Amino acid sequence: MREGESLITAGGFARFYTPLAATSLLLTATNPILAAALARSVDPITALAGYQVAFAVCGVLYAPLLVVQQVAAARLLAGGSFSPVCRFAYLVGALLSLIGALIAYTTVGDLFFANVIGVGPAVLDEAVRAMQWLWPVPFLTALRAAHQGRLVAGHRTVPIAGATGGRTGILAIVAFALLATGGGAWLGAAAFTAGMIVETLVVMIARTPGLQLEQEDCEVDNENIARFSAPLMLNVLLWWATPLIINAVLARTANPDTALAAFAVVEAVAWFIAAPVGQLQHASIALVKCSETHRRVCTWGAVVAFAMLGLLLLISIPSLREPLLGYLFALEADLIAVAGPALPIAAAYPLLYGIRQYYQGLFVRSGRPVMVGAGAVLRVTTILVAAVLVQDAGVGGAVLGVGLAVFGLAFEGLFLIRYSRRDVMPELRAKRAAAINPEAFEGVSE
Repeated sequence: MREGESLITAGGFARFYTPLAATSLLLTATNPILAAALARSVDPITALAGYQVAFAVCGVLYAPLLVVQQVAAARLLAGGSFSPVCRFAYLVGALLSLIGALIAYTTVGDLFFANVIGVGPAVLDEAVRAMQWLWPVPFLTALRAAHQGRLVAGHRTVPIAGATGGRTGILAIVAFALLATGGGAWLGAAAFTAGMIVETLVVMIARTPGLQLEQEDCEVDNENIARFSAPLMLNVLLWWATPLIINAVLARTANPDTALAAFAVVEAVAWFIAAPVGQLQHASIALVKCSETHRRVCTWGAVVAFAMLGLLLLISIPSLREPLLGYLFALEADLIAVAGPALPIAAAYPLLYGIRQYYQGLFVRSGRPVMVGAGAVLRVTTILVAAVLVQDAGVGGAVLGVGLAVFGLAFEGLFLIRYSRRDVMPELRAKRAAAINPEAFEGVSE
């Protein structure tokens, strides 16, 4: 082995990354499963639109807790203690669930859905009923994310995939069993929450032998954890605010309910296929040691991203997408006509999302979370500006929603690449040059 290299092999990357990719696939299978169930409700368009809006709000509430996984993993890998991360996560999760309960059970929900998002009375009723099942999700997310981070730090990625598989199975069973009631947006919310409970319990029970969770680091308190986490929380908050912003744009188009329903279906399909690249953030946090491992991990991540991009382009062919959407989601021809043209645009998701995830991981690993938050602000600002510019262009439906998402992701990715070359790559090159007696690192999951 040449001096200055800390190597990973294709096999090492695959052993570490395959369970994580499976986790993302199982996780995002949630969306097409629930869309397929809701599309079989008595009033499918209202059910799909109501759940899309309610889940977008819930996503904004639980999004800040998703960073706990990265914070816990990075902290444990750096020799920090686990308990301060847990205390911080549980407190924030409880507060955000309380806000969810206020939206679900008080007039706050009516005011928010009607005035801020701008939905009509029928979709508003469905969204409020869904929130009455979704409000515990932020606290469950806090528990799940903290223990997933512990497992990533211990290189135990298989239990994470197993927990997500259990979640997806329970979710599917509950969703289709409840169709006997006639369905509605609440059905998707009830199934989602039931699956979350199962997944959270499994990752909490899973053990990480050999990983020391408590260290002599009393000087690092909750305030320091909050300071490090704040830009990352802003990042995921804006990530989950993106579909809410796009929903608000679509709700003001000529045919809002159909546009929202079609956008929900396209997002479900596209993000399910793009899911395997979502864990590239954990690959760059856990596996990148120097410029050489950066090159190798980046190469293997690109292989995954382009494979998913090709698959999305394949199913975007009209002769394939129309029977696919009709069979999986039982969509009428008019809804397929609105959703179908957006799929080729959504084929850009895997590549752009993979760039975002990988380079965000590099900034987290190097202790520069501020750049992650700055990239998210740029993406949302770009989407808002683009929405204003195209409002009179006659573009609508799912094409408008997906187009805005792709435009914002492209700007964020370019920003992260540019500043990683300035702030992160010199450090990685220096680590390679200074390495003495390097050892091969092959990510192993147990």
